Amino acid sequence: MKTKLLPLLTCAALAAAGETISNVSLVQQWPWSEAVSVDFTVSGWDEPAWSVREMSVVAYDGEEEIGRVSPCALAGDTVIDGDGEKHIVLTPSKDAALKSRGMIDRFKVALSSEAVADEDLLYIVFDLSKEAGERGARQYVTRHALTNGVWGAWSEAPAGGAIWTGLAEDERYFRELMAFRRVPAGSFTMGHGAGGPENRYSPARRVTISEAYCIAVFEMTKYQYRIIDSGRNLERPDVMLPSVNDSLNTIRGDSMPGAEYDWPARRGVSPDSIAGKLGAKTGLAGMFDLPTEAQWEKAARGGAEGDIAYYDGSAACDDAKADALAWYSYNTRDACGVRRGGLKAPNGYGLYDTLGNVWEMVLDWQNGGVPLGEVDPVGEMAPSVRYPARRILKGGSWQYADKSALALYWRSQNPCNVRDARTGSRLVLNLVPYGGRKDAKLKR
Repeated sequence: MKTKLLPLLTCAALAAAGETISNVSLVQQWPWSEAVSVDFTVSGWDEPAWSVREMSVVAYDGEEEIGRVSPCALAGDTVIDGDGEKHIVLTPSKDAALKSRGMIDRFKVALSSEAVADEDLLYIVFDLSKEAGERGARQYVTRHALTNGVWGAWSEAPAGGAIWTGLAEDERYFRELMAFRRVPAGSFTMGHGAGGPENRYSPARRVTISEAYCIAVFEMTKYQYRIIDSGRNLERPDVMLPSVNDSLNTIRGDSMPGAEYDWPARRGVSPDSIAGKLGAKTGLAGMFDLPTEAQWEKAARGGAEGDIAYYDGSAACDDAKADALAWYSYNTRDACGVRRGGLKAPNGYGLYDTLGNVWEMVLDWQNGGVPLGEVDPVGEMAPSVRYPARRILKGGSWQYADKSALALYWRSQNPCNVRDARTGSRLVLNLVPYGGRKDAKLKR
């Protein structure tokens, strides 16, 4: 016998506990649909920047409490980050307790919210097809929702923690959706040994990143670059491949020595750059940039600690391990071996292709490294005489046969204004200005 789903709702919803949630209402979307719209208003938001709260929905049959609705049965504004009108869609057949009830004539809900700990806010997803402020333009993936199957496949990282693997199979995350993983603040071992010849790597030392930040799960694709830049040429066959032949100046603005966006002497990105346009599109002007070398290396390690080469904890470079983690000439074997992202194993933060595929640009000048024990290191103030106008590249590429070039600590370099078919980018979202204060406020 088929289970009947919820009929047209005629009862008002119970008011939520607390003063910040009001105007709760229920509407069955259509008489022939089981989906229920739960609308409510959040006001008086006074949380620190980037704080979010996860909504909880408790269902009632008349006055009888059925229980908390499964996260898998809820979609929409299930995680909130500020004031405004919110909307959740409840699908009863996805909740075992509701489905077993069949028809409920006096259906009610009560809403409440719970603060999400910083370490439990794992991902932020931007829909590049929407403008800032539109419903669904920004979504948050919490540990609770991810591990309850709301966002699809996930797995436990080797060092602990949850990583989202389902997005690698979903082409939307190489097109209009752009996912960023939150990387916690903390100290880690950066560099390798006593340092390398010709500044190929800097000596191993402890480095501290004082603030959490977010970094793109995938290297930026051609589709994402184009939709951010102009919205044109989105249907060419190669749009899901990493975007290459982009200079550092194109990504963040003129960063040549003495120029307007010469990091670290001058901070910020050009409004006309890709990072600047992404900030405008998302309502987060000035918060996107390329990573520093320290930010890149902390993220690329995925939580793995020690003087290591690869993020699986390998201390030495090895073909078999490199083959499992990276695209390089050993396993591409063609003239232009760049591949779609997400086909190799992710690291402990759920980032893909930090090793191999394309070199990734970072902000630091190629000039011998940073001092020992540095907090939020920004690299040297100017390029070296030997490498004029050159900034560091990290991670190796499809062209390299040398598996050592894939090592987390390895460096290459490229002039700021030069485009290269082996070089791409992975943006960061600085939740506060790099090295900034913890009480910096986000304009919502």
